[in-house]
Amino acid sequence: MRLSKLQKYILERCYNYKSSGPEDFYDFYGEKIKSKKLVQDVIHKSLDSLVSKDLLAAMGKKTARKWFIHRVKLTNLGKKLAIKMIKNRQRKLPIK
Repeated sequence: MRLSKLQKYILERCYNYKSSGPEDFYDFYGEKIKSKKLVQDVIHKSLDSLVSKDLLAAMGKKTARKWFIHRVKLTNLGKKLAIKMIKNRQRKLPIK
């Protein structure tokens, strides 16, 4: 399964902090933020994508036109993938 850097960041952050809101992921972009609206849209699309892949569970409100996500939480499949990503990132020291 292919995931973007933002989606990997979201999974790792949710694994470390258990439950998060969409505003907790704004620091992924740091000082590079040009438009807050653009960042909100990108994060919301990433969260929707992760929910549709059953990696996250979202809590929020649904209107006739839009889904407003207030909290996200990892599913069991998401936890397994987050652990796998964290283990792959930690490399072993070379022994000579």
